[in-house]
Amino acid sequence: MKAKTKGSREELERKYGIRYSVLLELHYFDPVRMTILDPMHNLFLGSAKHMLKIWNATKILRDEHLGMIQEKIELIQCPSDVGKLPQKFSSSFGSFTADQWNIWTILFSVFALKDVLKSDDLECWRAFVLACKNLCTRTMKKSNVKLAQKLLLSFCERFEKLYGEDRVTPNMHMHAHLDQCINDFGPIYSFWLFSFERENGILGSMPTNRRNIEIQLMRKFIKNLHSLDIVCNLNILSDFGSEFNKLFGLDELPDRGTLSEMSRKPDFEYIKLSSRNVDFQNADWRLNDGIEYPSGKSMALTEVEVKHLFQMYGVLYPNIAISAESVCISYRSVRQVSLYGSILGTKHGRSYRSAMILAHWSDGDCKIAGCNAVDLTPRPGQIEKLLLHNLFVDGKMCLHLIAKVIWFTELDESLKNMYGKPVEVWRSDSFEREGPAVFIPVQRIKSKFVYAYKTIKSKKVIIVCPRDRYLV
Repeated sequence: MKAKTKGSREELERKYGIRYSVLLELHYFDPVRMTILDPMHNLFLGSAKHMLKIWNATKILRDEHLGMIQEKIELIQCPSDVGKLPQKFSSSFGSFTADQWNIWTILFSVFALKDVLKSDDLECWRAFVLACKNLCTRTMKKSNVKLAQKLLLSFCERFEKLYGEDRVTPNMHMHAHLDQCINDFGPIYSFWLFSFERENGILGSMPTNRRNIEIQLMRKFIKNLHSLDIVCNLNILSDFGSEFNKLFGLDELPDRGTLSEMSRKPDFEYIKLSSRNVDFQNADWRLNDGIEYPSGKSMALTEVEVKHLFQMYGVLYPNIAISAESVCISYRSVRQVSLYGSILGTKHGRSYRSAMILAHWSDGDCKIAGCNAVDLTPRPGQIEKLLLHNLFVDGKMCLHLIAKVIWFTELDESLKNMYGKPVEVWRSDSFEREGPAVFIPVQRIKSKFVYAYKTIKSKKVIIVCPRDRYLV
């Protein structure tokens, strides 16, 4: 405030490292604590991008290595809610978007870099990947934040030892303060800049004549708002609703991809149903409003399926007397459903890549594991079909959405963990036998995963990397 000229103001800024703002006059304003680190730039456009530059500059990654990475990436198949990397990794990673760096880091990199990087380099990178995996979820516990913080610090220490302190960037120092931002402002989905960049993309895609762009954009917004406020009877909406959307550009936004909008935010009670220690008897397993599905085709269950469904319902409702007669022998079969914006498909449907799921459910012998099983880990499986099924509970007809799943079988520990966390290897040509665990309510599905089929030591395997949206 005392600086009267531009020169004196700049001198004070150099001396104290801060520029005057009227916000500083607020007694509760802390300019250090209330400055938020953006995880998008800090993690993905920062350290993830920096690591590849270092590996290139130090010849740790050579041309032949980039070709090996490209071959591995081409093997990976992704569910519909995961974006894609450019087709040519070797010539494109310098121009990756933040979302592509996110996908590369968390889902692709550990599998792609195995046997390409030396052990020390890979373990340094793995610490960063696991930290990002714990941070980049819509919900998290404070324990996840503490674990991610330890992993980030371990990454920074390993980086300095391997590549020298001259290559350590100020951005890496900021990793040490990321936990403070999360504790103050919540999960990073609530404050990182992906949503801001998404809006920039929406604005950039709007057609203009490059004159008075601001006015044209505001007219577009006002026109859209007006179209949403139009009051007309249901007949007109049913006949011309889609044409109104096309006319005003309301159906132009993509509904798929890593950062796709969710049709409805799931509540925490729904999210907890997929956790390992869920209390079955106090949970609500009926179909709720956040699950969208088509009408489906009427089908009949076999005697074996009725038996297994009866056993499954007995686990879901341990305090309710359920008879075999209360399990309906008919159901409606659907090929695809939407769980709060996340698509689930079936093995033989169009969304077959979204049929690969992980769940705390089967004990390895196709029996349903109890909620107190301390050694229970998520098991990968493939959805064969999705069933809209009715069950009589306390004399009332209750609709459930059930997935019939074939569960992959385990390999020995050395093969299963050959890539290291978060990647696992399972048998792809062998499945668990039939049992009650083949049926699972969709609320128990923990996540989907990206995957690749390979042959390792003459065994056909599937490489699994989880796509976690929630941590509970």
